[in-house]
Amino acid sequence: MSEAPWVAYEGERFRDELTRYKMANHPFKTHPFFRDVEQGRAPKSVVRAWVKQFYPWLASVPIAMAERFANCSWEPRNDRYRRMILDQLLEEAGDPKGKAPGHPELWLRFCEGLGVPRDEVQSAPLLPNTMVAIDDFLYTNRANSFYVSAAGSSEPPNVELCARLLPAFRTHYGVDEAHLEYYTLHVVADVEHSEWIGQIVAGFATTPEVRKQMWDQMMRGFSIHAMLVDGVLAATAGAPATDK
Repeated sequence: MSEAPWVAYEGERFRDELTRYKMANHPFKTHPFFRDVEQGRAPKSVVRAWVKQFYPWLASVPIAMAERFANCSWEPRNDRYRRMILDQLLEEAGDPKGKAPGHPELWLRFCEGLGVPRDEVQSAPLLPNTMVAIDDFLYTNRANSFYVSAAGSSEPPNVELCARLLPAFRTHYGVDEAHLEYYTLHVVADVEHSEWIGQIVAGFATTPEVRKQMWDQMMRGFSIHAMLVDGVLAATAGAPATDK
């Protein structure tokens, strides 16, 4: 019987194994909903329901990044990690001087391109799954060390997902280019964020105990993203097969 990855590997080797497993098993890769969207089989009504539930989770990401930043202590060895987290926080939240929109704003624009007005998105009631996913996401970033919470980040598989869904939204769901900036940005931006996450994980994957916490956090991240989608599918059960 082979050893568990958190026992067998450390440092960069562990980071690579964590990333490999994440890329192969994250719900962005495995959940049938995303495959259906990619192939244009998901009813537009269901996609619209999903974008309304994904918005509040996305709006909580800058808060989670702030929690992660607060957990990155002042010691000089953490200087570069604090800069990485801060850079991502500012990109997620948007430039405070208004020079660049945050990702929640880009998502609202995408929703408008899909035919869902922003006030409808912002006023949509949260499904129970959405509430639990947000609460757990914020809690784990508040309670864990910054390097453990970083291990659960979804940036690496999100690059691939955005690359898959971008042409699908153009072709199958009629979203014009002006409303696709969220996706065009993430195909590029999350590549750099993924590299930073990898540096943080490799730098702190020094003991089996820490590596097990990192692995568990990755699995918890899987559950959060599956929960978000499953709640929408449960709430929209019986939607027509096609309603383009």
